[in-house]
Amino acid sequence: MNWKLEERKRIHGHLLKRDHTLTGGILFGLDGYLIELQARAIEVTYSPRPIAESFRITGMAGPAIQEARMRIEGAFSKLGIQTTDVEVLINLAPADLPKRGTWLDLPLAIILLQACGILPDLADQREQQFVLMGELGLHGEVRRVPGALSVAFEAKPGQSLIVPKGNERECALILAKSGHEGCSIYPVETLDEVIEFFHGRKKLKNALNEKLSFENAIEKAPDFGRIRGQEKAKRAAEICAAGGHNLLLIGPPGEGKSLIAKALPGILPRLSAKEKVELTRIYSATGRLESDGLAVTRRPLRDVHHGTSMAALIGGGSGTPSPGEITLAHLGVLFLDELPEFSRRSLESLRQPLENRNISISRVDAMLNFPCDFTLLAAMNPCPCGYSPTDRCDCTGKQIKKYQDKISGPLCDRIDLQVELRPLTTDERFAKAKENQSSNIRKRVESARSIQTERFRNSDIPFNAAIPGGCMEDYCEFSPVGFEKFKSVIESSGLSTRNMDRLAKVSRTIADLVGEETILDEHVMEASSFVIGGLLREGLK
Repeated sequence: MNWKLEERKRIHGHLLKRDHTLTGGILFGLDGYLIELQARAIEVTYSPRPIAESFRITGMAGPAIQEARMRIEGAFSKLGIQTTDVEVLINLAPADLPKRGTWLDLPLAIILLQACGILPDLADQREQQFVLMGELGLHGEVRRVPGALSVAFEAKPGQSLIVPKGNERECALILAKSGHEGCSIYPVETLDEVIEFFHGRKKLKNALNEKLSFENAIEKAPDFGRIRGQEKAKRAAEICAAGGHNLLLIGPPGEGKSLIAKALPGILPRLSAKEKVELTRIYSATGRLESDGLAVTRRPLRDVHHGTSMAALIGGGSGTPSPGEITLAHLGVLFLDELPEFSRRSLESLRQPLENRNISISRVDAMLNFPCDFTLLAAMNPCPCGYSPTDRCDCTGKQIKKYQDKISGPLCDRIDLQVELRPLTTDERFAKAKENQSSNIRKRVESARSIQTERFRNSDIPFNAAIPGGCMEDYCEFSPVGFEKFKSVIESSGLSTRNMDRLAKVSRTIADLVGEETILDEHVMEASSFVIGGLLREGLK
């Protein structure tokens, strides 16, 4: 494109009288925000100057947005637009919201061309019907951006999105499921396409008119039938999934702890359509959807290494806080292997998220809330060498106590189920794997969850594990014999009030798995084997 100075001069008399408005979008935390770009030519000098020096940006624009002027200059140079004789002021509203990232490159380029008189306004204020986003490359290409799904969620009925090629299916996921009437999605590959569209010389294709398919971003969990032996641990995993209880597996290396953790998401209830969109939005915003057309339709498993920092675990970092592993595990499983090897500070930071199922992170310029409704599955060895109480263990009692003391009492109190794994026998190791065990377990789990949904329909309690202290008698109804067994177990074991509540909640879940309205004595006995027999500080020392 070649733009003649005479053509610009002809309309310069009107430039200073014109206001220009476009809508863009940014990501802040996990949320999308629509940004109004306001532009006005404030001076006409007729002295050509580089495009990058011709405009100023206000409205808490971060370094990446300030650097957009160089990317825009490179893209314009590719199109033959190198200089201008107009100075432009661009405001990003709301001005009190920090703006970072490259989402605004494309709308900045378009509104700059309009303010310079190079690109005409669309008739009847139609610019406000569009939401533009995309990063510009120096060769004029429009690059894919993370978090497009969150921005698309903020689109108003009747607004249409102009997005980079590679973001259209992601945006279509939310528009198709949330009832955004009259919206369209126009994928573009180059800045030239958008300029030609605003000139009225090119039509863009609506991605919603095409059949869109999605692939799962989460790998399928292994089947429980692949886990040999360890029947008690697998039963604990079923109870964990049915009632939302946290689980601690204690046993020697190589006996199935990690495999049970990987299989656990496969027996959790299926995600609802709303939950799929919510998880896909999180993974999009954190840049974990490597290509377009990926969606999170399975429950995630986040396997966290013990060297992970506290900020990476719960979220944070410098500047605007970023979500951590607990948010990536939202609606799924957070697996902490080698639990005592985590720093004490990191483990203690989990206590509040485990209680509230969300986390607030405050910084000087922002306070953000991230969801983290996850199931905690932790694993550890019984001693430093891992082989207690076999003859292979040479750890002293003092060493074992010091090792187990790394797990604080308050954190243990938030783990309802604790089970000890034993080395497999030779017959168990060579047993034939079974198929489709996970699907059968999941049917029982979903049935138990349905009972809990009905039980808690008039409250905000999601499942049995979240029953607050002091409310056990409201939701945990015992049979006469079951209640007598419950009292006798408490008296004989000397349980604290908190552990008594844990016993009641686990008993309630076991009863739900068999469809019993009241908690029977056998439910209490089985629950006690996981709550009392597995108490880390009493059962292993």
